[in-house]
Amino acid sequence: MVGNMKMRYEAIILCGGEGWRLKPDTWTPKPLLKISADETLLDRQIRWLLEHDFSNVVLASNRPFPESAYFNNTVVQLSLEEKKLGTGGALKKAAALVSADQFYAMNVDDIILYDPRTLYEYADRGAAILLAQPCLLFGRITTRKNMVTKFEDRPLLGIWVSAGHYVFSKKLIEEYFPDEGDFERKAMQKIVSNKFLKGLKYEGDWLTVNTMKDLMNIREHFEAKQTKRT
Repeated sequence: MVGNMKMRYEAIILCGGEGWRLKPDTWTPKPLLKISADETLLDRQIRWLLEHDFSNVVLASNRPFPESAYFNNTVVQLSLEEKKLGTGGALKKAAALVSADQFYAMNVDDIILYDPRTLYEYADRGAAILLAQPCLLFGRITTRKNMVTKFEDRPLLGIWVSAGHYVFSKKLIEEYFPDEGDFERKAMQKIVSNKFLKGLKYEGDWLTVNTMKDLMNIREHFEAKQTKRT
């Protein structure tokens, strides 16, 4: 299915977050945070989708983004919330701007380094979710008789979690998603119980922006990549 030019790839980016956990270090809305010298978080995500043949990108937000380099791009649309609808309500509202039977959905602050079209083949039952393994935030210690026998710096945990990237059919959105409220709490378990959701395990880099330290790490990541290109 990847690379099939007959398929219309469309996406919704959830980008209404204020980034409260980043305050007071920065008061910039999370989508507009600079992750490199010349690119914001939102613009990176839009560019990434366009580079993978997405022909319609809908921004689900409670504000427009005239600061974006893609503000006047005809491929990018805005689904504007007059009041906060939660992730479920925001996706349901934004889905009205999608013409395909299914679409990609993602959090603006979850950066994944893969071809997003690969998730579509896992959505043959109506929905798919990208799975990643988080790192322990501390060094893991193994001991024996009060002696440390092993030290692992920030090892991967042996669990799989949502990486914030999905594919949903419009039919499932209309049937299960709330008009207001978060879909993670109000819809996902129903979708799981009815056996619509499949998961793709992803083992590449997963970069998230929740703290100022996360932001600094992401800036270092993209700066290093830029240095390698030059």
